[in-house]
Amino acid sequence: MAQKIDAIDQIRAKFDAPLEPPATRRVVVWHDADGSFEDDFESLSGSGLGTKRPVALARTDKGSAFELKRRIYRLEPDADFLIYERAQKDLSGKGLAGNWLADIELIAEHFQADFATMLADELGATDGAVEGVEMFRDYFNAAQRRERFRKLMPHAQSPQDVALGVIGGAIDAPDLSTESIVRTYLCALDRGDDPFGSLEKYGAAAAFANFVCKRTGYAGDLTSLDDMAAHLLLTALSFQVPDGSLAGLETRMSAPHGQFCLNIAHAWMACDELSGALYSICRRVEELCNLESRFASMGAVQLCEADVLPCINERILADLFGSLANGADRSDEAKAILQRRKNLRWFSRVEPYFGALESAVDAQVFYRAHTQGFHYAVPDEVWKAYTTDWFRMDSCYRAFCRAADACQRSVSDIPHAVKDGLEALAAWMERVYVNWFLADSNSCWVAACEKSWAEAGYVEGVPRQNRFYLENIFLGTEGAKKTMVIISDALRYEVACELAGRLERDTQGSAELGSMQGAFPTVTEFGMAALLPHRVMQLRESDGGVYLDGLPTYSTEQREAILSSEKPGAICVQSKRLMAAKRAERKELVGGSELVYVYHNTIDATGEEYSTENMVFDACATAIEDLVSLVKIAAGDLNFTRVLITADHGFLYTRDPLEERDKVSASDIGGEKLKLGRRYAVCKGLDPDAMVFVKMNMTDIDGGEYTGLAPRECIRIKKAGPGENYVHGGVSLQEMCVPVIKFRNKRSGRKGFEERAKAEFKLLSTNRRVTSMMFRVELFQAQPAEGKVLPAEYELSMTDASGNEVSDVRRALADMTTSDETARVSRVQLGLKAGLQYDPHAAYYLVCRDSQTGGIAWKEEFQIDIAFVPMDDFGF
Repeated sequence: MAQKIDAIDQIRAKFDAPLEPPATRRVVVWHDADGSFEDDFESLSGSGLGTKRPVALARTDKGSAFELKRRIYRLEPDADFLIYERAQKDLSGKGLAGNWLADIELIAEHFQADFATMLADELGATDGAVEGVEMFRDYFNAAQRRERFRKLMPHAQSPQDVALGVIGGAIDAPDLSTESIVRTYLCALDRGDDPFGSLEKYGAAAAFANFVCKRTGYAGDLTSLDDMAAHLLLTALSFQVPDGSLAGLETRMSAPHGQFCLNIAHAWMACDELSGALYSICRRVEELCNLESRFASMGAVQLCEADVLPCINERILADLFGSLANGADRSDEAKAILQRRKNLRWFSRVEPYFGALESAVDAQVFYRAHTQGFHYAVPDEVWKAYTTDWFRMDSCYRAFCRAADACQRSVSDIPHAVKDGLEALAAWMERVYVNWFLADSNSCWVAACEKSWAEAGYVEGVPRQNRFYLENIFLGTEGAKKTMVIISDALRYEVACELAGRLERDTQGSAELGSMQGAFPTVTEFGMAALLPHRVMQLRESDGGVYLDGLPTYSTEQREAILSSEKPGAICVQSKRLMAAKRAERKELVGGSELVYVYHNTIDATGEEYSTENMVFDACATAIEDLVSLVKIAAGDLNFTRVLITADHGFLYTRDPLEERDKVSASDIGGEKLKLGRRYAVCKGLDPDAMVFVKMNMTDIDGGEYTGLAPRECIRIKKAGPGENYVHGGVSLQEMCVPVIKFRNKRSGRKGFEERAKAEFKLLSTNRRVTSMMFRVELFQAQPAEGKVLPAEYELSMTDASGNEVSDVRRALADMTTSDETARVSRVQLGLKAGLQYDPHAAYYLVCRDSQTGGIAWKEEFQIDIAFVPMDDFGF
């Protein structure tokens, strides 16, 4: 009844609408072919239509048509008329032959009062869609479903449009794109719902089957998740892998629909909230079709461009892990593949594994570049080699261990082939780092320095930690009125190198990395004391404490007393206190002090504990974050223009505990041992000849009363307590090379200020004509992503002249740091959308957008000239 009342309301609205000049009245013919509204028309004879002007009522099937015509033209020439007719509207001319009212039909307004026509009008559909509305009449019986249809298909023009809208509404799709409908349907099957039953309920099952067949090529059982998903994913995959790769699975694919299915898969991958369902479905298909075994016979290069299934990443990883672990030189190939995979789907799920691969590849590149060994003979030459080049191996090892740890915490359904490959690669990395790099590089270092250490306790040509205050504070403020010194316990040189890069990227200032040789033994008591102003350093036997000019140095307060005695008003503060304080509290804490020492302890606090020493590399990452924050506090809240970041010592860390043959007994030292650690001994009245130890002259302490001993290479002294993996105190480059970062805050407009900018891509490809549905473009990263050039993420797509995307959207990371321009080239593969007509004479644009801001970095004009484009026509 509500629908029929709507009909009367619509007729009333027609008569109340203003007349268009020169008309003086309105005649409306109400066509009601099946008589659905006859009773309503008859009821008007008593109550009238209720319009602003009186309306005369008439029927064409009661009385003489001639008499009605006479009434309209002669008897009531100024009256409005509503004429009810039991017939379908037909103005073609054929249905008006012999009709006395033909002229009135032609000049009158018409109203079709059957349910389907009225509903089509309510839905915003044209007359061409009425047949479709009638076909799915049951679906439109509920107001909620009508409203859903209107949102999905606001302007239906054909029965196909109506069918598509009903399909989308019945399965609750968010929109009517092929990608959305197929994705929604398969997700419903994956949840255990019955979307096909919903389609059957409203008579749309056949239309859906036709839709799926036309657009994906699938004509099988629509209630089978496995079969339908396998068809979709394998058909999409067939478009990405070499011919013959999926031999034997032809019955599950439709080659002509490869681009359609690839578009569906890529759109689904980009839908974050539903990507979990796709991952689960992919795993089912991989198992159903035994794809893991199939791909095991294929190499990484063959699979490099494919991203439909997660197991492809796993196969690539297993292949490269195994090769690298066996010593094969595939570094160039692996780097290219790695850069390509970063831009493809499913990468984030195995990102730690690719991180481990990247670190291992960098280690292999370093290994290949130094196969002749380490052969410098002069101490400062060894030092320069380490601080400019060799430290990179320490960075590789740290990055690999962190990535391997992250792999242990990541997804659990990684195949055994990948896990076994990673274990083998970890064993290779351990051998290369410990047995080759640490052993050989430090052997070179000790050989170059041993004589100088025995005679003087240090080497010439390298800055000394004992002179830090003199050279950097007393003599060299570099024009700054205020200086903050941040001392991070055990901040190793290679970690400081990463920190300097972060400061360049994350602040407006500049960070210059230098180094100095740490005081022996390279432990906290001596290193912290060496950074303070002093003339004489002493080791007091009664308490084992280190004193400066007779003053103790153990606590923060004791160090402040020494510092302020040399620099009045100087203070020492713990980093935790400074970071926890509010802005006003920080200013009050520091006051007007021109020199502040801040003590930070994250790395050493983690490494020194037995339960956490294997987390020391994670602690390094935490320390970097802390130190960046401290620098920002110093430059921002406290207005320090100069900040120095240094350490008391470095450290040695190896993941696998050393074997017994790599340890020496403390009893081998003999004599009176005043201090003893796993990597050092301070003895009194001893002149050992044991070749396993390096002798260190300790003239700087109490005038040379003591002798220092350090094990060679990575050897530890047997000692109770922690220190199987994390140690310091010795003379290795990793322990003794103490970083000094000089940070200067620079404001915009001031001399030396350098604006930060994102790394940019330039289009390297010269061909501007696309001739296939799948095509590649080459991008050149113009600058290395280092210093003030920040890594950036871009999205590439092809659009038409109106900005509508006609291809999938692909990610491109501009994060390469290499100085080799030929290595900063990325290849991005895009796929045009199927079902569109491409005009070879029209302009299309390759658009590069900043993923973070959405802004267009650049766009380049292209032509698309494809002989055959698969269409997604859809009919009954």
